[in-house]
Amino acid sequence: MSRFQAGALVVYGNLGVHEVEGVGLRRFCDESAREYYTLRPYFSDSHDRSYIPTEKEAALRPVTPAQQAAADLARIKAEKLPIPAGVQTALAEHYQALLHTNDFYQYLTLFKELGQKQTQQQSRGRKINAMDTYFYQMVERVLREELAVAFGESQQEAGRRLLEVLR
Repeated sequence: MSRFQAGALVVYGNLGVHEVEGVGLRRFCDESAREYYTLRPYFSDSHDRSYIPTEKEAALRPVTPAQQAAADLARIKAEKLPIPAGVQTALAEHYQALLHTNDFYQYLTLFKELGQKQTQQQSRGRKINAMDTYFYQMVERVLREELAVAFGESQQEAGRRLLEVLR
């Protein structure tokens, strides 16, 4: 039995909020038919679809409920986090490790760490490196989408709510 049914809103890793359009048997290339989720990006008018085998559904998680999201936002705002520093390869591994948890709170942690780092760099008159910018924008987009769905608000409102974490 599939964990998610048609109409469910899920977070698909670092690709953001998707709607499950259906669950059913599909056949790709020369492989035998398997059960797949058909996912549509929730905040896009594109005709893009993703097909995820149901046995790999760990890549999907339900959108965090508003009450839990609010509690996690308050918790991360109060938490003191170290500003990530070190060699680029080690930082990239750290950022990837947080993303691969596919956990809302870990995404908030990454967002706050990178936000603090950007603020620190700007206060020193330094540029923000491309890798940090890439990860910051990715995690910010996913969190903004998830918060918009959780709280039933626009992505702009969700973005403002998210930025409160950095204040």
